[in-house]
Amino acid sequence: MICVVILGFIFITPPAIFNDRPEFMRIPDGQAIRQTSDDDGHIVFTVKVNTEQAAVDRVKAMLGEPVTISRTEPVYDATGALVAYSIWIER
Repeated sequence: MICVVILGFIFITPPAIFNDRPEFMRIPDGQAIRQTSDDDGHIVFTVKVNTEQAAVDRVKAMLGEPVTISRTEPVYDATGALVAYSIWIER
């Protein structure tokens, strides 16, 4: 019986309740660009745009100084729709 309760909780509870996304993948509604850091301390900018190149261009324009992009990663919402790109930079 306890197994049924546990399995029911796991499968019926909406995924948003668990809030298990990394910090750099959380995007507040009012922010177009958000600066955070990953678990290793690297700077990560999360940018709400439709293309990877637009996200990179926007970060470079915002910083106004030469940077090296070390990694980019798309960010999807709970439905699988693309909502932003996370960009790791090296200064």
